[in-house]
Amino acid sequence: MIQHDLRLERLGQLYDLYDAFMAKADLVCHKGCATCCTCNVTVTSLELDYIKVSLGSEKAGSLMERVGKNLAEKRFQPKTTINGFARLCMEGREVPEEENDPAWGRCPLLLNNACTIYPARPFGCRSLVSQEDCSRVGVATLSPLVLTVNNLFMQYIEQMDCNGISGNLSDMILADSSLSLSTGLVTISNQAARVLMVPPEHREQVAHLLSDMNRICNG
Repeated sequence: MIQHDLRLERLGQLYDLYDAFMAKADLVCHKGCATCCTCNVTVTSLELDYIKVSLGSEKAGSLMERVGKNLAEKRFQPKTTINGFARLCMEGREVPEEENDPAWGRCPLLLNNACTIYPARPFGCRSLVSQEDCSRVGVATLSPLVLTVNNLFMQYIEQMDCNGISGNLSDMILADSSLSLSTGLVTISNQAARVLMVPPEHREQVAHLLSDMNRICNG
């Protein structure tokens, strides 16, 4: 891992941009609310590097050990990335079915219902927000615009790491560690963003945000 990789700095700026955008949303999320913090979160190799650099080598090592001891037997293991999904749709090809169930287990990085890597958490975690109490209504609720924005950030983050890989958070952490002999680990190749998933009704609303994202990623 290259600790001074410019992409890590740009990834942090994208996180800040997203947090600023979401600060305007009417969300109910708070510390200790961990209903959506399951073992099914995915991460790119760039985001994993960001976590490791943010934590430092000693804490990153203990993180890997904790995941190894709390690996969910069944967890979401994606068959395609979001840019791969967008490309398949653009080409009119069949999209693989994905299985994802929050009942498979909690995130191994939780402690007392709080995230132990919160400042460095990947985008998959940052985008798990809701306008209603998930524990009460059973699902997260978001506006269609926020869903579009979430897709855009995921596409840009993957684009920044288009030569890297993605996978379940636990799989990625273990595959990057001395514990990589764990069986059943699955990772997939990232892809470039060939088309952005922005419906016509949201294009004007996200135009300024897209300009900021392009400035960060291409600056």
